[in-house]
Amino acid sequence: MQNLKKQISESFFNPILYFLPTLVFIVADDFWGMNYAWKISFPIAFALVFYVYFMYRRMFVWHGVLSVCYLVIALLSTVATDVLPIFGYVDEFLFLLFIALMIFQKTSLEKIASKTLPHELPMSNNENELFRVAKVLFAIVLSYLILTLIFDALNAENKENLLNLLKYAYALSVFFIAIYETIRVFIVRNRLLNEDWLPVVDENGRVMGSVHYQPGVTTDKRLMHPSVRLYFIENGKLFLQQRNPDDYTDPLCWDASLSRQVRMSESITMALKKFSWKLYKVEPVKFLFLTKYIYHGKFSDQLVHLFVLCKSEGLQPQEGEVYRTKWWTQKQIETELGSGVFAERFEKEYKILKRSGLLEQDGCDCDCALKQMIRDKME
Repeated sequence: MQNLKKQISESFFNPILYFLPTLVFIVADDFWGMNYAWKISFPIAFALVFYVYFMYRRMFVWHGVLSVCYLVIALLSTVATDVLPIFGYVDEFLFLLFIALMIFQKTSLEKIASKTLPHELPMSNNENELFRVAKVLFAIVLSYLILTLIFDALNAENKENLLNLLKYAYALSVFFIAIYETIRVFIVRNRLLNEDWLPVVDENGRVMGSVHYQPGVTTDKRLMHPSVRLYFIENGKLFLQQRNPDDYTDPLCWDASLSRQVRMSESITMALKKFSWKLYKVEPVKFLFLTKYIYHGKFSDQLVHLFVLCKSEGLQPQEGEVYRTKWWTQKQIETELGSGVFAERFEKEYKILKRSGLLEQDGCDCDCALKQMIRDKME
C-alpha cells in the first residue's frame, strides 16, 4: 500500500508547487517591495527543494528545471527595477513571458521530462496538470497587469484605492488557486487510491512502477505485470473454470481454476489466498509454487506465477464470481487441445503440469530435482 501511495503521489504532483516561489515573489513585491519579496520567496523556494528531494526524489531533476525559472525571473526583475525604477511590473511581464514560452514549447518540455525522469514514472498527469494551471495563472496575471495599467493611467481621485483593491483581489485570486489546487490534488489522489493499479515489473519481478488497471486497453509501450494462476488437482483431474462471455481475452474458454493479475497493494501470496477464498471459499494451507514464466498477451505482458493445490475438498464456486466450473480428466483435455476450447495459457500450462508428474500422483510433493528441471525448461 505504501508503494501505491508513493506512486500516486508522484504521478499526480501538486502543480501549484512549481509556481509557488515565483507567485509569492511577485505578490510580495507588489505589496512590500523587492527586498521583502526576496526574503519571503527565497526560503519557500529553498524549503521546496528539500521537500521534493525527500518526498518526491524521482521528480527532483524535473522540479529543479522548473525552479530555475523562479531565480531567473527574480534576478532579472531585481536588475530591471534598479535600472528602470519607474517601471514596477517587470516581474509580471517576465512571468507572462515564461508561461507563454512554456506553453509554446510544450513538446520540448515533454521530451526533457522523458529524458530526465525514470521511465517507470508516469508523467502524463503531471504534464497535463502543469499546463492547465499555467494557463489559469497566465490569465490571472495578465488580467491583473492590464487592469493595473488601465487604473494607473486614470486621473481619478480614488485611483490609489482602486489600485489597492485590485492588488488585494489579485493576491486573493492567487491564494484561492493555490488552496483549490491543493485540495483538488488531495481529492484526486484519494480517488485514485481506491481504484485498481497494476505494478509494472521487470523479468525478475522487481517493481518498476505502476499503471491504472484498464481491462482490454492497449498502451503505446509493452508493460509487464505480475499475475497469479492456480490449479486444483485431484486424482489426476483438473478443476477448470470457463471464462465469462464478455471476458476481454478468452471469452467462454476453459482456463485455470484461478487467474488474477496482482494489484499494486498485494503480494503474490496475498493475491492467491484472497481470491481462492473469494472465488471458491477455499483457504490454501499448502499450495505448491510450480514455476513462473513470461506470457506475451494481446494487451500486455505478464509475469505468471503458477501454483497448484491438490486434494482440495469443499470447493464452493461463488455465483457472480465464477461463470462455470468442471472437473476435467486428462483424456477429455487432450481430446480438445488445439480446438479453441481452452485458453492459450492453459494449453501452455497443461504441458508443464504433465511434465511435473502431478497428474500422475495423489499429492503435491514433487521431487526437488523434478521441479528444477521444469523451471529450466521454461527459461
